[in-house]
Amino acid sequence: MSDDSGFGWFTKKDTTTGESDGAAPKPAPAPVKKNVWNEKIEEPDFDTEGMSLEEIDNRMYGEEEKAEEAEPASSLPWAKTTVEEPVNQSDPMIPRKQIVEATRSNNPLWAELDSEREGHDFLDNLENYVLCGLAGPPGSGKSGLILDSLSDEELAEGAEVWHIDYDRGGKTSKHAHHRGKKNIIIFDPIVMNTDVEIQDQIDYLATYERTMKLLKMANEQVDAQLAHYKKHGEMPKPYLKTLLFDGADKFKDVCENVMKIYDLGLGNDAVGVATKRVSRFSWGVRKTRYRAATLVWQSLMSKGVHVYAVSHMKPVYDGDGNVIEGKEVPGWLKDSDGDLQQIVILYIDQERDDIGRLTGAEKSFAVLTKNRTSLEMPGRHTIFERAPEERGGSTWYGWPSLKDGVFETDQSQKGASDE
Repeated sequence: MSDDSGFGWFTKKDTTTGESDGAAPKPAPAPVKKNVWNEKIEEPDFDTEGMSLEEIDNRMYGEEEKAEEAEPASSLPWAKTTVEEPVNQSDPMIPRKQIVEATRSNNPLWAELDSEREGHDFLDNLENYVLCGLAGPPGSGKSGLILDSLSDEELAEGAEVWHIDYDRGGKTSKHAHHRGKKNIIIFDPIVMNTDVEIQDQIDYLATYERTMKLLKMANEQVDAQLAHYKKHGEMPKPYLKTLLFDGADKFKDVCENVMKIYDLGLGNDAVGVATKRVSRFSWGVRKTRYRAATLVWQSLMSKGVHVYAVSHMKPVYDGDGNVIEGKEVPGWLKDSDGDLQQIVILYIDQERDDIGRLTGAEKSFAVLTKNRTSLEMPGRHTIFERAPEERGGSTWYGWPSLKDGVFETDQSQKGASDE
């Protein structure tokens, strides 16, 4: 209906239903079925007569699941998924699990984690981890044991002993017992002083720095040979099997002189600082310098190298300054005992006749006093016998089990268990 009011366009509507005034109401929507969790229950839009519940589910949702599987993977790293193979490959009805990978940052240690998970056949096949402190008197066979510890098979495969020789006896020992062998590399770490204004014959700082460079070079060599083994399944030729740090007590003295001369500035040379007092707090400088070497020893050991730190014994004094007989201790830094996996003490037993005179016959023995890698303690082991020709001559026994990095006494050897 229209009039002259100007509102002819207006249509009256029910404010409740929104329908025009007088229009027939729309039919009410079908009620929504919900479960006990207030979730909508979907009804099939097909004839379900004669179908089982499983068939109905497959008809309703099977195509939807296939479509989800066909969707392209998201480019977001946290949304990437990998499919895990069924536990039973012969049963296709077992569903595959979707495993979400953890987000990886640019931290380079992720690559190291992957590498460690792959395993290291060389390290897994080691007989033992060796970081052994070896201490004893001069001439007891300390260095000879280690230079003699490569098997014939290892020699053929290119195994080497690197001998850092603070005792300065490596070349003479090699010349006497291993002449011509190219698998024993002797490094002299000591740098002589050419400054005529300084009394010291040794340049202590240069010696310390040369020692650390040698140890770092060994660490680089081992990293390279392990990478080669992982790639090719064998060690390169040559490769480092054993590091002999010969003269750990003398290296300790080098660390002490560097501390007094260069770190604390107590004098210009070793003579000038010999009697200078050092506070108990400053001794930590010497320990820190010495510790720099032991950390490399531990690193080499963890990568499969057999490491031996050799030292002489040093006397122990009572309150009056008198030497206590039979109480000698290894001359390496005392705090480094805890870094060692094994400790071996050598001693020489000199034979005397009925009235106490030396007969010229003697035996060298080794005793394992600490072994973190085993509860077994093998007891005393004979290293060599020395005697005049008329009494049978001399015999070198060595310690054959060191080839495998273990410390077993071979009781079948002549003299091995002699009292």
